[in-house]
This record gives sequence, structure tokens and C-alpha cells, in this order.
Amino acid sequence: MPQRDFCNLEAFVSPRASRSGVLYNHGIIKIRVNEAPVNGRATEAACRELAKALGIKRSQVSTSAGSKARTKRFHVEGLSELEALSRLGR
Repeated sequence: MPQRDFCNLEAFVSPRASRSGVLYNHGIIKIRVNEAPVNGRATEAACRELAKALGIKRSQVSTSAGSKARTKRFHVEGLSELEALSRLGR
């Protein structure tokens, strides 16, 4: 049975930003989203933005910690940590 790659990435999420996007600079991942932090909308938008930046499906990204905090830990299926960070660093 093949082993599936996965990683956990910690990121700082900024809700109500003017533009959505993912920045990776000096080892810190910052995700900006337009959504307000109401009923998990900002967290969902952050998962979408991270999946888009990594070039994977939205279903491969979920939160594993910090769903109500600005600093969140995302569980990413299908990529190792090294591969995920290299994709963000492009």
C-alpha cells in the first residue's frame, strides 16, 4: 500500500483584507482573505486560497488547529512540507 504524503503548515490569516492571496516570506505564511471572520467564512476562504496557491484541490486542505484564531494550522494532503513550501516560494 503506497504511503500518502501530507504536511501541516502554520499560517497567519488576515480577514477582511482588500485583496485575497498567499504570501510566503522568511519562513512565515500569511493568507489574506476578503471574508469576515463570521461563521467560519474566513477560515473556509483561507483554505481555498491556500489550495489555489499550492495548485491542489480544495478538498486536500483542512484546518487541524486554530479554527477560531488568526494563527491556524492547515493539514495538506498529497504534498510533503518541503514540496508545499517550495510551491509557495515560487
